[in-house]
Amino acid sequence: MRLVLDTNVIISALLFDGLPEKLLLSTLGGLHELVLSSYIIAETTRILEERFKVQPTNLKLLQQLLGEAEVVYFQPFLNVITDEPDNRILETAVRGSADYLVTGDKLLLKLKEYKNIKIISVRDCVTTLALN
Repeated sequence: MRLVLDTNVIISALLFDGLPEKLLLSTLGGLHELVLSSYIIAETTRILEERFKVQPTNLKLLQQLLGEAEVVYFQPFLNVITDEPDNRILETAVRGSADYLVTGDKLLLKLKEYKNIKIISVRDCVTTLALN
């Protein structure tokens, strides 16, 4: 399966134990393919530095993630959701031909699906992919 993990999922996976970490590790183990964009990488880096005072270069898991993920590049093209950053996450899933967009964002979760991409929570994704 091709997965796009929203920034909030990636940060939770990097900094805390639990389901987001389990999901992220499934992509690093080759079980599933992780798709990122320059937007998600930049936003993750910014939040880690500003909110959590963590230097992204010090996170070995993040470095491994960046080395193994497929990174897509694009100019903004969607205006589906009122929250502009959410459109960039959705664009990543579209450009990356993702099967799932995994997020904790309520606006994105309300869509449930967009262009055959299922938009689901971490818990639902872990259950769907049988990672329990």
